[in-house]
Amino acid sequence: MIGKKKRNISRAGTVLLILAGAVLAVSIYFDSQLTVTPLSRNQNLVLQDHWSIYEGEELIASDISLPYHIQGDVNGKTYTVTTTLPEEFPLYPASFSIETSLSTLDILLDGKTIYTYSAQGTAWKKPVLGGGYTHFVDLPDWAPSHELSMVMTIYSNSPFAGGIHIPEIGSRADQILYQLRELPSLAVGFIFLFTGVVSMLVSLFLNKGKERQSVFYFGMLILALGLWVATQNCAKVIILRNSVLPLNLSYIALFMLPYILTKYIQSSYEVVERIIDPFLFISYLFLAAFIAGGAGQYFGWFNYADTLLYAGMGLILFILSISLVLLRDFFKGNRDLSSFLIAVAVLLFTVISEEVLLMMSISLENASILHAGMGLCGIILLSHSARVVSQGRKNTLREQMLQNLAYTDSLTGIGNRTLYEIKVDDIQSGEESQRVIGIIIIDVNNLKPINDEQGHAVGDAVLKHAALMISESLPSESEVFRVGGG
Repeated sequence: MIGKKKRNISRAGTVLLILAGAVLAVSIYFDSQLTVTPLSRNQNLVLQDHWSIYEGEELIASDISLPYHIQGDVNGKTYTVTTTLPEEFPLYPASFSIETSLSTLDILLDGKTIYTYSAQGTAWKKPVLGGGYTHFVDLPDWAPSHELSMVMTIYSNSPFAGGIHIPEIGSRADQILYQLRELPSLAVGFIFLFTGVVSMLVSLFLNKGKERQSVFYFGMLILALGLWVATQNCAKVIILRNSVLPLNLSYIALFMLPYILTKYIQSSYEVVERIIDPFLFISYLFLAAFIAGGAGQYFGWFNYADTLLYAGMGLILFILSISLVLLRDFFKGNRDLSSFLIAVAVLLFTVISEEVLLMMSISLENASILHAGMGLCGIILLSHSARVVSQGRKNTLREQMLQNLAYTDSLTGIGNRTLYEIKVDDIQSGEESQRVIGIIIIDVNNLKPINDEQGHAVGDAVLKHAALMISESLPSESEVFRVGGG
């Protein structure tokens, strides 16, 4: 009877779940019929043609189409890029958007400044001014048919400097939504950041030594990758409008990667120190270069953007060199290195794949192949760090077991003579001087007659009982040892 009642209740629950799902489906269908205004109007006007470029007062290019890259030495030079705006804009109020790199920007209408982006207010004598910064400028209603000028002072000879991108006129919402096309990349960056921070926090609860260091440096490695991914895309403007500020995180991640990578290898793999020490020294040079970059920006010698290409090439050479050295060690029999070599191979394969696709003019949104490779690389290294932790736990348990066997009397379970002598040595050396110490020596009599008359099993039972009674009679912090009777 009870079983039938339970079945009926179960059937009723199933029917209710089906009805709830049906009501949800109907609700979604009805609400989908609601007419709403789309965020994007897709009415942006692309200003690609009929531009002129001046260096100072000298015309260097006329009636050109954008994008355009100014050749030669551009560091410290000021360029003016001009055109005449169309007679009509697709909508009003209109917003003008343009992306610049490593330069100031002044927007002028008929010679009148309506927007300024410069390094004024900062202490840098040679600022970076953003690797890629998108400006949004509200245009007045009278702007159509008037001359628009973009005045740019460039602060670097980096390959990323000197480029003039295609500006657009449209709604601010459309322009911001276009920036959000790289939102998945930003999400990947934050996932890496979260994983890195959690790994570093978890490492604090692990045993000191290789276990803690392996997980900690894995967390730092993923954190550095997350900093690079999260700060190298346009979608970051929804969180931080100042695009120069997060670039500092990109640079420190780049220059710290050699050090983090070396320390991860050192703490996670059995590698001879003479193999890894030279790379640790080179990683210090990367850190010194980052410090020198800050000094260079402050005194006006150069900025981080000037060193970015060389630092990137140096990082690639560093990773290849350490991988080749470890590959040689792998072929000599250190099979434990396989996980690291596979992770590096995956990462290099994805980087090369992205470059090949770019050369074939195939562009994937959000560098999806690269991010997938970075994720897989992280999973491989995380699995190895988990093995390090697991092996460390096993070693700890084995050591504790051996220690117990070495210092515990096998019959009574209390401390043996060896442990007693160690404790006495500690007392004599003064290590136990912070507390009051007393030693009680107890002798259990008549064990030989008991062993002879009733057998050794009974004698053993007497010893066990005596040890138990003594242990229970003393304060909890007392220690009991069996020092006789081997």
